[in-house]
Formats: sequence, structure tokens, C-alpha cells
Amino acid sequence: MHNHSEDSTLSFDDNQQTETTLSVEAFRKLNRSQELTYFLGCDLRKREIDGLTPFYLPHILSYVDEDLSFVLAELKEKGMCGNF
Repeated sequence: MHNHSEDSTLSFDDNQQTETTLSVEAFRKLNRSQELTYFLGCDLRKREIDGLTPFYLPHILSYVDEDLSFVLAELKEKGMCGNF
């Protein structure tokens, strides 16, 4: 990716693309959101339909919202996602 010349300056090869990746924190948040929504889906399938919302639902959805907002902000910051 980088070509080092004798004077220790860095130059970039125009034919190669630099790779942009997510941070470990963003990856962790995506995994947490995936696990939470999987648990939520499994739990709601087991419950009887009685019109009562489980007390934990707003809290779980709040965590998912915070995690996905963090990841989306990072994607936009790194130019990996357009501003919609």
C-alpha cells in the first residue's frame, strides 16, 4: 500500500485503493445489536399475544438505537456512507 523511498517520505500507489474499516467499538456495537434483536425475536415468539408490551422492550430498543447511531455516524465520518 505504501511505497517507502530512500528519504523516508511516504507515497501512495495510484493503482491501489486504501482500505477503510470500522473501529473495534463499532464492530462490537453491531454485534451487540444483532444479539439483542435475536434475543428479542426469540423471546417475543415464545410469549402469548395478550396485548401487554414486555417491560424491557423500550430499554432494549434504546440500546439498539444508540449502537446503530454510533455505527452510522462512524460510517459517515469515514466516507463509507453518503449523507441521506
